[in-house]
Amino acid sequence: MKGNQRVLAQLQGLLNCELAAMDQFLLHARMFEDWGYTRLALHTGAALQDARRQTDLLLRRMLFFGGAPDLLQREATTTATAVREILRRDVELQYRLVEHLREAMACCVEEHDFQTQAMLADMLCECEETHVNWLEQQLAQVEAMGLENYLAVQL
Repeated sequence: MKGNQRVLAQLQGLLNCELAAMDQFLLHARMFEDWGYTRLALHTGAALQDARRQTDLLLRRMLFFGGAPDLLQREATTTATAVREILRRDVELQYRLVEHLREAMACCVEEHDFQTQAMLADMLCECEETHVNWLEQQLAQVEAMGLENYLAVQL
């Protein structure tokens, strides 16, 4: 099926963000694991799996529309070297993904592509309710408990 070019462009932008998320979450999960923060490593690993699943959904939709996904493009990421900064960078990436999802959903509505819009709405719900919420909670706990106390419960 030939897809709408505006929708395909939005899907490519989302793909770029999800690919960056996969890279960032993989690195952060391994860093947490290396530092012995098992709980953080497990949760970040789960976020990595969600990003992989969402990447697969985007790829399948783009291919269904006859698009040619570019897997070499990614949004820029930067490496953090401390837990608080890792949590901040991960939530910032999730905020960008939420914004991309909202823009893509609006485009889908404008182009009357309600199936893609529904798929993206599911992704948005998972992103906001699971990942953004959890990361915001972690940052609030760091502030409330102090970093040392917070890290003690992450072992």
